[in-house]
Amino acid sequence: MKKKAKFPSTFWAANAVELFERAAYYAVASFVVIYFHEVLGMSPTFATFLNGTILWGLIYFLPPLSGTIADKYGFKKSLSVTFVLLTLGYLIVGTVQKFWPLITGKTTGLDYTIPVVVGIVLIGIGGSFVKPCISGTVQKTAAAYAALGFGIFYMTINVGSMTGRIVSYFVRVKYGIPAIFTYVATAFAFIGLLVVFFVYKEPQYQDEVSPSKVYKPRSLGEAVVGMFTVLKNLKFVFFLIVIGFFWIIYVQIYNLIPLFLRQIDPEAPVELYTLVNPVMIVLFQLLITKLSKNWTALKSIMFGIGVTILGMLVNIVPFLIGADPSKKTTFLGLVLPFAGIFMLISIASMAVGEMLASPRIYQYIGAIAPKGQEGVYLGYANLPLALGTIVGAPLGGMLFELFVSRPTQTGHPMKAVLMWSIVAAMGVVSLFGVYIYDKLLVEKK
Repeated sequence: MKKKAKFPSTFWAANAVELFERAAYYAVASFVVIYFHEVLGMSPTFATFLNGTILWGLIYFLPPLSGTIADKYGFKKSLSVTFVLLTLGYLIVGTVQKFWPLITGKTTGLDYTIPVVVGIVLIGIGGSFVKPCISGTVQKTAAAYAALGFGIFYMTINVGSMTGRIVSYFVRVKYGIPAIFTYVATAFAFIGLLVVFFVYKEPQYQDEVSPSKVYKPRSLGEAVVGMFTVLKNLKFVFFLIVIGFFWIIYVQIYNLIPLFLRQIDPEAPVELYTLVNPVMIVLFQLLITKLSKNWTALKSIMFGIGVTILGMLVNIVPFLIGADPSKKTTFLGLVLPFAGIFMLISIASMAVGEMLASPRIYQYIGAIAPKGQEGVYLGYANLPLALGTIVGAPLGGMLFELFVSRPTQTGHPMKAVLMWSIVAAMGVVSLFGVYIYDKLLVEKK
């Protein structure tokens, strides 16, 4: 117990790769929908569909298969291809206004759907390989210090998130929204590629008890069979679906909230608003974990969902008291629109909900998995997030068009209270679903 933890160089190289990949993604995450809508002229519903259903759907739906492919061909080869895809994807999306007119021969009335879809598919497929490869490297190289290793890995994700957003802000202010794709995200992805090429080495995983025993990766066929085996467990499928409703709320941080912020403040620094999320996690995750350590996993998940619901409902306060949501007000030394103050509180509250729920979801899935099927079940841990974003992202865009964009264009007041209440209702469905699962479906042990 007194022995100091020591990790091999590949462990730190993997964390560096994760940091640059997350920095690339979060450099643009807060402005993807705004870029598609404001710059490329897409509707809010279609912009959120591309960002959520296509991009996030690929990133979080494909890992069970992409992880199997990575096991088969090796992490280093998989990551090399991954970062080539990511670099090209960000570059295509950022430069679409320059090359697409040359290809189509048009200068007006351009439809950017085809090149944008190509770009986000490359990013989505590439992103689906990163988590299995990096988390797999941590698992292989951390050995007896796996808990500490994954703690460092989780911290690296949030450091990368903060780094990307901060760099993105300064570049965007000086050069405009497309530059955060062309310069920032592309540069971070390319640096990640260099780390993979020159620093990262293929990790070797050996059994701690029997060093000579090397684990054999599953074949693609075995992975598909395992997926259908899991789906036979209807109670588990019900659990995944109700957790998906929880993520419908969370994904609005990158879909509905950016659109609404730009509606009340056309110059809103959205990346600085959403920066509150990773800052809260870095500062308070250990404290939240300590305070809730004696709770059951399902109790912690339910509390997390409840806090997230309340966090979303905070956004209706300015409208209930009849305040002007766009009126600038000083808050903690910052000049913000009145509704923006409550949006900061909302994002911070949802971060607390995420800290209570998200880690315990993984813990619970691992705990209920049948003996020998832990890996297969944990392969589905991201499926609720995939379901939540596939449904939730275009839902956010549709609600924005229906209750904010169209009314204001016709001179009518926005129906923000109804909009935020509908989103919060998704969390209520999730909360009652987990409660029913806890009381009626789960076997008590």
